Amino acid sequence: MRVRVVMRDKVGSDFFVREQIRLEVMSKRDTERIARECEKTIQSMIMEKADKPTGYLASKYLAEQIPLGWGVGDIPTLDAEAPYWNHLDKGSEGIGANWQHTLPKGYWEDGRWVEDDSGYFAVPKTPLPALNYIASTLAQMEVQIPIILRMSK
Repeated sequence: MRVRVVMRDKVGSDFFVREQIRLEVMSKRDTERIARECEKTIQSMIMEKADKPTGYLASKYLAEQIPLGWGVGDIPTLDAEAPYWNHLDKGSEGIGANWQHTLPKGYWEDGRWVEDDSGYFAVPKTPLPALNYIASTLAQMEVQIPIILRMSK
């Protein structure tokens, strides 16, 4: 004996198709919510971990829709507008940077090297330490994602 079960709602439409559409809509909404929370988290991490944050680098990490979902921090944009992003995240030694080089003419102002032709040359004494803001954000998102998904039910 064979038993076939077909689920239909009150008007006779196919339950599977309706449920699949509902899940796709919910998945897109949840993915966007996770990306938006990740945007806030990484911006906060950068501001907390930086010695003297200006907010410029943090402002470049935006949640954006990509072909198959959502992403945070477009690498070509970061490379073009804040090329030091990876250097700050992983540190001078983490990316194998030659940190014992002569800086272009300039001067120190408020803890930052400002290029200026009337300034002087300098050689850094220590490498830039890693801020690890990306790894910290990922660790924080491991905690936040289940909470975000629970709220969507």
